[in-house]
Amino acid sequence: MRSCIYCGRDLEKGEVCNCPQSAAYRAAKEKSSQTKSETKESHKSYNSNPYRTENSYRTGYAGRESKFERVKTRFHTKRAAKKSTRNGSVNPDGFVRGFLRYIADFIKSPVDKITNPGHIGKASIMAIAALQGAVLWLCVFFVMRGGTVSPFKLLSSAMGLSGEGYGLVGMIILIILSGALSGIVLFFLYSGIFYFINRFLMRLRTPYWQFCVRLACTWIPFTVVCAIGAVLSVLSPITLAVLMLCGAVSAVILSYEALKTEWISQPAGKVLYAMILGYFVFFAVICHLLLI
Repeated sequence: MRSCIYCGRDLEKGEVCNCPQSAAYRAAKEKSSQTKSETKESHKSYNSNPYRTENSYRTGYAGRESKFERVKTRFHTKRAAKKSTRNGSVNPDGFVRGFLRYIADFIKSPVDKITNPGHIGKASIMAIAALQGAVLWLCVFFVMRGGTVSPFKLLSSAMGLSGEGYGLVGMIILIILSGALSGIVLFFLYSGIFYFINRFLMRLRTPYWQFCVRLACTWIPFTVVCAIGAVLSVLSPITLAVLMLCGAVSAVILSYEALKTEWISQPAGKVLYAMILGYFVFFAVICHLLLI
């Protein structure tokens, strides 16, 4: 399978990468080809008039389009280039399909994908963080509640037939929304701690959003495990808690793999102790927030 030489994203057969570097290379190549074509056509027009009866030098491009049309085309081209650069890449499959495809590819091979995550935009990173927080908060609610929440229980509450009425459904919706917001906040805290370690301890100048790609992907298996636990809420609270712990272990392992790849020039021992330092600061802040 081919991969992009700029961002490292795996490409299907016949697929072209739309990262900013690849787009800039293709644009320069097309501009060079167009310039050569215009030069060739102008020389052909010049040589076709051996007596030089024409006083003006005219290329084929200038003869076909007016000045207004050229200005309009240049404006739309620049606007499309700025939009492509701002979004990071243009996904031909659409955001939702491309996002789900990226998650599926990561689940199939998480260790290989964490070393070569490719390029994902800011919206995808925020979506992963929001999903992770939503399903984590939901699982914690089921564990703290101490009782199973079967689909029939939810249906009964939605119809107002149970003793809890609509309160259970409303509580679940509120927890999902607050969890999504909390997940984004925790992601900025988590990535910010390791980014400062990367900048001041490892002395690397990696851009923040580029550094965050691997850290965001480390939580994908944990999010999937929590989502499975939330769907299978008929399990006992203890079984659900153990399932969450297994997902947390996978996040720690992938975090080490991500940081080891990011800090490949550093010794493995230094990477391990830097990761422990980052987790210590992260959980210390979380514990202080819980005690407020």
